[in-house]
Amino acid sequence: MEKINKDFFGGEVLICGCSDIDRVYYKNLYKAFTDNGVKVFAMPTAPESSLGFETFKSFDELPKVPSSAYVLSHKKNTPGLIEELDNLGVKKIVFYGKVCADQEALDLCDKKGIQTRMGCPMMLFGGGVHRLHAFLAGVKQERL
Repeated sequence: MEKINKDFFGGEVLICGCSDIDRVYYKNLYKAFTDNGVKVFAMPTAPESSLGFETFKSFDELPKVPSSAYVLSHKKNTPGLIEELDNLGVKKIVFYGKVCADQEALDLCDKKGIQTRMGCPMMLFGGGVHRLHAFLAGVKQERL
């Protein structure tokens, strides 16, 4: 599987699965994306979540559906989410890691013509420990 890069997101991304539990991570992720010119549409796991940036409670509330998504849901929920994203026209998905997608999920995406990557976008855009993580993972840091 290819490594993620900034161009994979195409200027906007739908984040699926953010939650209050990791609020600091999601605020940093939102900031990293937006500081690098990527428009974020976020759908939290719990619609009542308060993450400190605009979120949408359902796919129906989205003003538009980006062609790329970043998925952080548990892998048991991933097949259904892939079906929904495919029906909405999403063509590229980055999964946070193996806790979000197993080989079966990747095969389903392949069958549907959805490009996939694994990894954390913070490796592309983040600083501090994220830079070290990117270096160890062989991901080139990108800045505008």
